[in-house]
Amino acid sequence: MPKYEYVNYQNKLYYIYRKIKITQIKEEIVQEIKDYWLCDLVLKYANQDDNSFLFLREITDLEVM
Repeated sequence: MPKYEYVNYQNKLYYIYRKIKITQIKEEIVQEIKDYWLCDLVLKYANQDDNSFLFLREITDLEVM
């Protein structure tokens, strides 16, 4: 099973499908990329070292073993 980074956003659990630096793509095409990659949500993540778009997929079915 691949290891992903997870995000809890508005009481829903997502995994980070892709993380792209803001300087690498134009903000106008973010929606098109989101649709192409079948992502449910895109967040803008910004801190001192890293400014990125996080393309997230929702985890709908979770099996605890």
